[in-house]
Amino acid sequence: MSTRSMGTSNRRTVIAGLAGVAGTLVAGPRRAWAFPTQPITFVVPYAPGSTDQFARAFATEMEKTLGKTIMVETRPGAGGTIGTSYGARAIPDGHTLLFSTSAPLTIAPHQHKLPYKFDDLRPVARVGLGPNVMGARTNAPFKDLESLVAYAKANPEKVTFGSAGTGGSTHLSGEAFARAAGIKLTHIPFQGSTPAVAAAVGGTVDLALGFAQSIVPQARGGRLLAIAQFNKTRAKILPEVPTFLEAGINFALPVHIGIWAPKATPDAIVEQVAVAVEKACTGPAVVEFAKVTVTEVEFAGPDAFGRELAEESAFVKEILRSLGMAS
Repeated sequence: MSTRSMGTSNRRTVIAGLAGVAGTLVAGPRRAWAFPTQPITFVVPYAPGSTDQFARAFATEMEKTLGKTIMVETRPGAGGTIGTSYGARAIPDGHTLLFSTSAPLTIAPHQHKLPYKFDDLRPVARVGLGPNVMGARTNAPFKDLESLVAYAKANPEKVTFGSAGTGGSTHLSGEAFARAAGIKLTHIPFQGSTPAVAAAVGGTVDLALGFAQSIVPQARGGRLLAIAQFNKTRAKILPEVPTFLEAGINFALPVHIGIWAPKATPDAIVEQVAVAVEKACTGPAVVEFAKVTVTEVEFAGPDAFGRELAEESAFVKEILRSLGMAS
């Protein structure tokens, strides 16, 4: 029966019903995409320290935009791979996010068989660029990058550098620098950056590599020489320390710190979190953390961050293969 033959009341009923269906079709997706609907958790794959403090600073600021509590949960172990694996397996609804350096994603999968792969987490935003710094003992036979390279070329393998452990980011950074500069260094692994820096301060090793917060205070106190930073350009918070590129060495390996989500997380949620991250970068809690810890806060969105990570992963894989350390 056509609507022409219906009575007025029947036509109204049909129209109301159609409107209800349309409303359901429109409102349905809105309810499905609602975010956040519960507290958010940042999973930090390291023991309590600078990374979880950084996460807490961002949590404080992002709560203002997202309107929900953001908790920080540390899940340390196995070089960050335990917490990263947990983050990769989380429900992909944006309520569980990984807050980490890039190492568990760009280094570890090339070395070990893990329960996750590089692309099992999708980049949400980069929040910082370290930076990593190379420090030298004050009585070393070199005082800057140029004299370091000249001395190392004249004395192959005599210059020693301490790292936070074999196969980690500081070890690979040292090896990559040596390759780019055409020199041979001797690697001395330690159980973390702190003992490596202490060894350089004490004169046991010639060089130590690590976050700026572990080396720069020693340099500013006259106990180390800050030789170079690993960023592509001088960090705004570290204008006095040159880059390798400035010395004519074609090498940069910045430390990316960022936020990831499980790979099936919807685009709309990733974009919403990224917006909150960008706003948080200029919030007082984040600015204060960066100032105190000599951390370079530098936002990049999902696409740009993803490209940087892919480049880093490919570069690290090549370095590991050259050292015979790739799986």
